Amino acid sequence: MNFNEYCRSVIDRYPEYVTQKEMCAILDICKSTAYSLQKKGLIPFDYVSTSEGRRQRIKITDILLYQYKKMSFDELENEYTKDLRRYYQKQLCDFPLLLLVPDVIRFTGYSETTVSNWILRNELKPLSYKNKRIRSFHRGRGTFITKESFLDFLTGLYYRSITRKSTVHKEQARQYEQLFDTFMSKRGAVNV
Repeated sequence: MNFNEYCRSVIDRYPEYVTQKEMCAILDICKSTAYSLQKKGLIPFDYVSTSEGRRQRIKITDILLYQYKKMSFDELENEYTKDLRRYYQKQLCDFPLLLLVPDVIRFTGYSETTVSNWILRNELKPLSYKNKRIRSFHRGRGTFITKESFLDFLTGLYYRSITRKSTVHKEQARQYEQLFDTFMSKRGAVNV
């Protein structure tokens, strides 16, 4: 659905101009979030003088445009993470269902200290029973991690937003970006 179709389906319910309070109700956000959006310039507004004092006047089309862009981005983000999960599932097909820390190190290219810190900060969820981590029977092998929780970690925002990526992580990200770009170009999406 393009913006014009979306706008026609929703615009009849609202007047041409609304106040900040009405904008909060439309977008289901608080006043501070509305103020932040306006300060960033995401939703333009102007002031008008009324008998009650100065009021903000916001075009309903600007609000709907912001809402449409947010919905489109969320859909694209969900599609991106679903495909990223599928990509990592194919990469992890040779690994067992229960991974150890050395397996995570080999797959991600990060050091043992880094992986242990992820586990301690609960970014990477270990296999646990009654809030106690289940460790390997062999000394020095570390903690068990399920493949599902590892996939959740790999597709999560924390792992994707690491600034100093390992060489393995950079290579995986580059390969996936190429796959995703070719997939989107086949669907007719235009690079912006």
